Amino acid sequence: MIANKFGAFVAAKRKDKEISLRKMAELLDFSPAYWSDIEKGRRNPPNLSKIKEIAKLLGLSQEEKEIMIDLASEDRDEIPMDLPDYIKDSDLARIALRKARKKDEIEGTSETTDKAWKEFIKALDEEE
Repeated sequence: MIANKFGAFVAAKRKDKEISLRKMAELLDFSPAYWSDIEKGRRNPPNLSKIKEIAKLLGLSQEEKEIMIDLASEDRDEIPMDLPDYIKDSDLARIALRKARKKDEIEGTSETTDKAWKEFIKALDEEE
């Protein structure tokens, strides 16, 4: 049995939009039983392209879509599914992640790297 954070999140959003389980399944080209299993955590969340489709159907914000991706990835026990290609394609991202991991291992804590990541995120936000 999986954690089902994704299923609970999607079910709540679907109900907020007053979309029936059957209608949601139909819109996603899933059987109602299959979609019910996903919402109840009896099946793994779908792949990234289907998750993007779900986000669009539910009218989710970018932040809500990212939360949904994180929940799906967590339930699947995977790295967030929108990141592996970026990490594979970016030498700098891989270098930064490895340096952060090494520093955490040496110091036995993530306090220093957490501070650095927060500063990095702030700098990226200021660029927007």
